[in-house]
Amino acid sequence: MRRRRGAVVLALGALSYACSTSASSSSSSSSSVQGAAGAVGASIAVIAGSTKVAVVNPDQGSVSFVDPDSLVVLTTTTVGGEPHTLLEVKDGADATLFVANFRGGEMLAIDEASGSVLRRASVCAGPYGLAASSDGSWIAVSCEWDGTVLRIDPSTLTTTTLATGLRRPRAVAIVGTDVYVADYVGGALHDIHEGGTVTQSSLVPTTAPYRPALTQMTANLASALLPAFGTLFVSHVLENNTGDTSLEPIADDYGTVTNTSPKINPAVTTIGSTAPVLYAQFDGGSRVYSGPAALASFGSRYLLVAHVSTANVAVIDTQGTSPDARAVGTFPVGFGPTGIAVDATRTAAFVDNALDQSVSRIDLRQTFAAPATTFATSTTLVRPLPSPYSLAAQAGRRIFFDATNPHVTPSGVVACASCHPGGSDDGLVWFIHTPNIPLKRRRTPHLGNAHTETAPFHWNGEFSTMSDLAENTMTNLMAGDGLLVEVDDIQPFIDEVVKAPLLPVAADDAASVARGETLFHSSTVGCAGCHAGSYLTDDLMHAVLTPMSLSSDDVITTANTPGLHGMFLMAPYFHDGRAETLLDVLTQPYAAHMGNKAGLSSGDIDDLVAYVRSL
Repeated sequence: MRRRRGAVVLALGALSYACSTSASSSSSSSSSVQGAAGAVGASIAVIAGSTKVAVVNPDQGSVSFVDPDSLVVLTTTTVGGEPHTLLEVKDGADATLFVANFRGGEMLAIDEASGSVLRRASVCAGPYGLAASSDGSWIAVSCEWDGTVLRIDPSTLTTTTLATGLRRPRAVAIVGTDVYVADYVGGALHDIHEGGTVTQSSLVPTTAPYRPALTQMTANLASALLPAFGTLFVSHVLENNTGDTSLEPIADDYGTVTNTSPKINPAVTTIGSTAPVLYAQFDGGSRVYSGPAALASFGSRYLLVAHVSTANVAVIDTQGTSPDARAVGTFPVGFGPTGIAVDATRTAAFVDNALDQSVSRIDLRQTFAAPATTFATSTTLVRPLPSPYSLAAQAGRRIFFDATNPHVTPSGVVACASCHPGGSDDGLVWFIHTPNIPLKRRRTPHLGNAHTETAPFHWNGEFSTMSDLAENTMTNLMAGDGLLVEVDDIQPFIDEVVKAPLLPVAADDAASVARGETLFHSSTVGCAGCHAGSYLTDDLMHAVLTPMSLSSDDVITTANTPGLHGMFLMAPYFHDGRAETLLDVLTQPYAAHMGNKAGLSSGDIDDLVAYVRSL
């Protein structure tokens, strides 16, 4: 063994028109949305009649059907790819289960009775969120990798584009004829109106009387949308990535808390109120929550929020008016909960604990009141599924997502996955300054370009191994001591599990991509001289950037050549996020040394961009 050292509620002015859902109304909402709400997808679903529970198995590319009482797997259907979201759509007495195959780029329809695949179709790059209209006649799917939202005919799986140009959209819901979509990165909520117009609002609160600093934070990682109690709820986080200590006396690092003011805050935002009320309390008690990942509702006022990094589910009272009154219960569950489904009687909830492949059943017949009580979970059972990954990779993933290990981080505020969700990136530039880390501004890199062969790591190449990088991050940024943490397991997790995103090339772009590939590999332009090999990096340092920084401490004279897989999704670019687009990477004065572009036309540059986007 290697020794190694609440819910936010705010007004979204642009979405202030009314919409009512089929759920009972609550006095906690000062406005509502108009029209009946349809079902929203999750990684777990209670089948009509509560005869079975369906749950995705992303590691295995399958969907399991589980007995709701014993939680024993009844049957498993292979779907391929990486399924993350299920949606049951009813048509009279019949019901069909739809699956979004994230890495496979497909939508599938499964017969619930037999478990057989009825039909499947390629739809987009990175389909993730699913939602049904109130009558089940159409489905909306959000496509994270190509930034689109599609309308899908359930009977044929044919698609119509509703919106384009969104930033990694995931969560989606349909209320009336409007489609609501939350960007996973960037904190934007979009209302796609019938007819095609789109209204955009921010999930950052405009007012925060008890904690004004929240209005200057960044809203990010929106994971779920839920119509309930006459309004619409969004789970996400609020983060202080700017490093502005004038906002409030925040901790010097990301793993401890000063004056109850963490830099990373789980949040549930609702349309219709004006003041944010957080629900977590990082004091070691029953309200330690990190990584909000899924939402469900029950009763006339309660929400369930699953937290992927603290292995628990919070019960939120939507009528609570203070942070202490919002969280009224906590259920410990299996590791990595990413989905919740409530049965038809509203007395039991089923939780998909994706990272240990277990299902938990929660008894909702409790008395919920502040202060929050920790309740026993009635049943948790691991699905007996063979893993395609090594034991080391599985252990590394647990370390990566875990905010409960005090040797990694003491208070539960942050996990490695907080900035690298799933091993990817949060899209942010962080202004980092702790007692042991000099002032610097750094763009979070996607770890799909951090496999063993790409060492050294970090923008300045300061770490020769991922183990050294992980230990340094835990001890200097996350406030842990690294003791008894097998940091050597993190690299197998990255090598085996983490993959860069893929963007299929449209037929009309193929010629541009081909021309760009020729230019990229030409000795005259010289891109492939540094971006070489299967990982598109020579693993060397190069002086390619003109200094441009907030402070002299932030300047790096040479940069570690990054791999280029999935670059289409990873704006902004460079170590300090100075380039907003791939076109900026090739054309702005600060990037004058990025290859020899003399003599290239604007069309040539466009072809190079098209090729890099295809990688």
